[in-house]
Amino acid sequence: MADYLKGGEMTTVTATMTELFPALWFNKKNQKPRSVKELKDFIYDYDNKQPNNAYLDGQDKDAGEKNITLAFSKIEPKIQAEKFSNAYAITNYLFDTHAENPIKDVVWGYRKKPKGVPDNHSGDIFLLHKNKDITGISLKAGKETSMEPKLNTYVGTTLRQPYYKKVDPTAEERLKRRLWKEVYSKIKAPKSVNENNFYVTSGERTKTNKELVQSLVAFWTRSGGDKPNNPFDKSYQVLAKVSREELCKVVNKNVQATKEWIRKEFRLQVEQEVPLIVVKAVRDTASELGDPLPRFLPKVTKVRAYLNTSSVQEWFIDIMSNKKKLTLKMTIRSDSGFRPEKPKGKIGKFNMLKLQYSGVKK
Repeated sequence: MADYLKGGEMTTVTATMTELFPALWFNKKNQKPRSVKELKDFIYDYDNKQPNNAYLDGQDKDAGEKNITLAFSKIEPKIQAEKFSNAYAITNYLFDTHAENPIKDVVWGYRKKPKGVPDNHSGDIFLLHKNKDITGISLKAGKETSMEPKLNTYVGTTLRQPYYKKVDPTAEERLKRRLWKEVYSKIKAPKSVNENNFYVTSGERTKTNKELVQSLVAFWTRSGGDKPNNPFDKSYQVLAKVSREELCKVVNKNVQATKEWIRKEFRLQVEQEVPLIVVKAVRDTASELGDPLPRFLPKVTKVRAYLNTSSVQEWFIDIMSNKKKLTLKMTIRSDSGFRPEKPKGKIGKFNMLKLQYSGVKK
């Protein structure tokens, strides 16, 4: 059986397929691909040593070359076919946009952003128009009824944002104490592992206790591996519940801080110097998405975050004005499974479960 990528490693490569591949084609060709196969063959034969303005520097170019290789060798065939269909749709979208506002180059915003674009801009690719305009495109790919995340971050990262640190400076430490008490203290580990050192944070990074990680591997094995609702999985469910509860407390603490979080992190389609358009690809068709949140956010006077008690990972944020309410769909979850050779998923995530916003609840 082929050893295909999973979790975050797979996501990085499949994102490259829908972001970089259309840019490479557009910058080298003067017409739409006639089929998904033509685009796929172009990428397969692509000589990454030739110049292409999709890349801003050598580091991004090296990452592109690596991910092109992995797209053909380490992505499950069904997923690979879907992502090439998505890339084909997005490539066609670029040419349709070009017909309305001619594009000079399409740039991959992998690590760097083009000159004139803020470093925190949420665009995945950038259209450099011939009239000197720049348009940022945030790309989503999925099923017709799916809601792709518009926010992709982590629990710990959110708790240490300056606007939340100001209104709730003990939130990170409170989460850590609860995680120790309700999850990690219940796992058989050496006595040297304690409430203070089972993980430590430094800047944006979480460093986990190696002795405890080995204990997690033993716990996973004793529990029967990945079987649902076994002791290991139930510990993960507690981890997700505690993380959701603590995020709700912080979100509910201060309406202005939460509005700032939404404004800065939720990839809103708002008027800005470099506009952002969200484009969703379903199979071989791409379309622009609308979002009522940017127009409503300035009117918000109250917020209420709460758990979906029938879900392991879902929670909601009600944002309210005097006359209206929108409910934001949120999740906190592990973005990868737990494996002894790579024990970083589920309860191996500690304070860094994935935090996502997928849209307004209908």
